[in-house]
Amino acid sequence: MFKFFKDIDFSGYTLLVPSVSVGNVAQLATDLLIETLKLEKIGLLWHPALIPIVGPPAYDHDKDQTTTTAELYVSEKHKLLVLQIRAPLVGALQSEFLDKLTDFIRDRQLVEVIILSSSFAHENHQVGSRPYKYLANERFQSVYSETLKELQWTPLDGNVIHGGGFAGKLLSACTGKEVAGFILFMYVSEGDNTADAVQLVSLVDHLKKPLLPREEDGEKIKLAIPSSWKYLFGNAAPVNVY
Repeated sequence: MFKFFKDIDFSGYTLLVPSVSVGNVAQLATDLLIETLKLEKIGLLWHPALIPIVGPPAYDHDKDQTTTTAELYVSEKHKLLVLQIRAPLVGALQSEFLDKLTDFIRDRQLVEVIILSSSFAHENHQVGSRPYKYLANERFQSVYSETLKELQWTPLDGNVIHGGGFAGKLLSACTGKEVAGFILFMYVSEGDNTADAVQLVSLVDHLKKPLLPREEDGEKIKLAIPSSWKYLFGNAAPVNVY
């Protein structure tokens, strides 16, 4: 299932995983994280649940590489492992994939899993509330109780994230194998969701601060936009159609 280009001891690492969900906000936020931190690609994932895709390099700092469905990136400095998934999982094979993924997390002794996701905007029934919420298992809450209290984030009332992809199932799989798991998601509408991605990655920075670089004022995060974002909505229409 995994092909590594580099052998690393992952014990004590955090794994960040985006769930393919509304507006692809989680994937876009993960793009920002990978490009900004210039994460090193160290592996690929192969599984029948992954729809095969291939494309040109997605990041400016990774120009010699092609892009595939599921790739692993690492920051040894931050003890952070990032799995970028660029296509939905095949429904009938989803459980098997998540089971093997959580086996890897447990066996390689990663300390926690942060899952990024999104939900339909109309599912946020609290008028005037923040456009994001979280869901965490007890193992994660026991470690981050003070941090979550300081952030004053609102937990999800229930355990269903409509439009959130496999996020809930991955959290359940982590809980079943006694791995600390956390879902951070935003309520969004389909469209240009780059601004939502910026907000989501900034929330990750608040949780794991300091993670992202800062501007000269030392407060505002400094993000690098990946080259692949130039083609989020396809190429421009050819002039000869007018």
